[in-house]
Amino acid sequence: LNTEVAVKKAMELADTDGAIIHLLHVLRDVNPRSLSAAAKLVHSKGMNHSYASELLKQWKTSIEETASAIQVHYYVVPSGSVRDSIERMATELKTDLIVIGKRSKPGWFSFPATVVPVKIAESTGCPVFTVRPGALHNKIKTIVVPVNDSIPENKMEIIAALCKKLRIKVHLVTFANGESEPNGHSASSLLKMYQWLKNSMHCPVEYAVLRGYNKPKAVLQYAEKIHADILLLNPSTETKIGWLNRHISDVLPPHSRVQVLTVQQAI
Repeated sequence: LNTEVAVKKAMELADTDGAIIHLLHVLRDVNPRSLSAAAKLVHSKGMNHSYASELLKQWKTSIEETASAIQVHYYVVPSGSVRDSIERMATELKTDLIVIGKRSKPGWFSFPATVVPVKIAESTGCPVFTVRPGALHNKIKTIVVPVNDSIPENKMEIIAALCKKLRIKVHLVTFANGESEPNGHSASSLLKMYQWLKNSMHCPVEYAVLRGYNKPKAVLQYAEKIHADILLLNPSTETKIGWLNRHISDVLPPHSRVQVLTVQQAI
């Protein structure tokens, strides 16, 4: 199911002319002696290299039959770290976007072994799109974009690409300074983004001023309230929603339609 939702969203966003989709499966290279009895049973039934390759080959055929202009390559990589493999392949292939399908939420004590999409975005500089099964049959129509003190040029590039591919509506959100209005810098950035979307992108746009000490939580609640499809966030500053380094993309339930697209601001 994770593969299905990731592939479907990759195809929805891919350029119809000349796009390349790389399918990556990481075979976990773990020491069975370190596993519990239950984990050993799961490990013994896991995929081997040839079986994983055959499944990816089937996905390659399915994608290319559906969209003949898209090229598909696939890789099965043995590694002790899924995250390291994703980062290495993304860097080597110079990918424009990493798409990760996630069905389950991490447990309280599984953080060291968990693939955290925002960390991949930070380390690679590549946008990372995290999708849940709840978004499988939903077309991308509505995007929520937080705006702070500076013009987010990285987000503008993403929005421009999405506007060319899809018919979307953008909701800009910023935060009030205390109980009143946004501070001057945030208000200026919001206005410039609003004008750019209206005049240059010709994209439907609305804005909202949010309140709350936990800004990522407030943005997520707003996205759920308006039934948004994508949250376009900076992984370093706009995703941490709770203690123990929990991020929005990690706490969404499997049925959530909210998809998280993180893009690192260029330095």
